[in-house]
Amino acid sequence: MIERKAILAQINSVPSMPSVVMELRKYLSDPDVSFDKLAKVIEYDPGLTVNVLQLANSAYFGWSRTIQTVKDAITRLGTNRVFQMVLCMSVAPLVRKPIMGYDTDSEGLWQHSIATAMAAEQMVQKLGLRGLDEAFTAGLLHDMGKIVLGTFVEVDDISIKEIMASDNLTFNEAEQMALGIDHAEVASELLTTWNLPENVVAAARWHHQPERAEDEHRQLVDVIHVADYLCLSLGVGMGSDATHYRADTEAHGRLGMNDIIAEEVGETVLAGVEELGTMFGAAKKGKPIEV
Repeated sequence: MIERKAILAQINSVPSMPSVVMELRKYLSDPDVSFDKLAKVIEYDPGLTVNVLQLANSAYFGWSRTIQTVKDAITRLGTNRVFQMVLCMSVAPLVRKPIMGYDTDSEGLWQHSIATAMAAEQMVQKLGLRGLDEAFTAGLLHDMGKIVLGTFVEVDDISIKEIMASDNLTFNEAEQMALGIDHAEVASELLTTWNLPENVVAAARWHHQPERAEDEHRQLVDVIHVADYLCLSLGVGMGSDATHYRADTEAHGRLGMNDIIAEEVGETVLAGVEELGTMFGAAKKGKPIEV
């Protein structure tokens, strides 16, 4: 399809991930890396340094005592947490803008992305899941395809809605039929160009269809699927597509999710989004989905 080719070509117009993100990722796998060296990588960018320290002292990301230097942040919070903060600051400029086609304002996609990241991380902790260190990253990036696909969705808005109505399909299924690709596949293509890990790419690709993920990636995909739907049910970062997805009950079952854990995770997420919204701009909530 011509439209699919045009959409894939548009991926190349998205700015590449900042070099500091890729450099920090490279160091994450080195247990002997010098914290001084890591700090200098971040401190090379004064604006990034300020933002990392601001995030490091937030209630969600932070410590009980004030963190005053980047090295303090790395020492107290760990390299993975600091990487997550740098990733947040790098992704924010891309998603903190109105997304045409999905009817989200300048904060909608950012809030939903950060909320899904927090929900995924909280679920991993509360469910005692192991080997899912990428949960926060995968949650943050799962909907990045929307920044590319939004314009195309806006153009084909009527046909997408007609397809959903006539065939009882979800929004992403209607995208696939109308455009030859959906926002989940676009996200996976974009994250691949950014050289992100396979499990993060898989989580983006299958977050609406967890049953189609390969076994080695299925648990992380399940986490992102459930976290994504939970945040939609909370009304965080609502767009016009938000009520047009289906929850996979088998994914909930495989993870062992229950209402108590969902409520606990939801409370943490809402508090975190409220704080980060205050830090980076006024938080806004949509009307929750009836679940």
